[in-house]
Amino acid sequence: MNPAELVDSLVGVMRDIPELVAEMNGDPERIFAYHDSYPKRSSLAHAIHQMPAPSILAVWQGTHPGAFGGMDVWKHQITLYLRARETFEGDAPTGYYRLYELIKKGVPTSVGQPMLNVTVHPSCYAMDLPPIERQTDAEGLDYFHVPITFTEIGDD
Repeated sequence: MNPAELVDSLVGVMRDIPELVAEMNGDPERIFAYHDSYPKRSSLAHAIHQMPAPSILAVWQGTHPGAFGGMDVWKHQITLYLRARETFEGDAPTGYYRLYELIKKGVPTSVGQPMLNVTVHPSCYAMDLPPIERQTDAEGLDYFHVPITFTEIGDD
């Protein structure tokens, strides 16, 4: 399978979660894919630095072999880079916590079940339970990323 299709499908499914779009100030376009394209798009670090707040950037990080149910399969790694919306004095500190919760348990309108159970692409099983981790950019600004693994459905 082409991992670009998986990235685009994941973006489409996340745009279908009303609460997640609300966290993007109501703009579904703030959930978007990064596809490598030399020389125009050859620096993920630059793309992350340019992300508006709030936004979610989905990028394919690579594919590696694995095993699933006794079969050899491919595991696709997609990472979501998160920028939470601006918070103000007195606001509850929920930005990144809320985004992570919606990535795992948000319910896309067209599917009607939580993301952890959603078949994002017909060639893959639902996502593995993803972690969330803090990173710091070159200017010292923190953001979070969520690495997600999708296991390709193997042939018998």
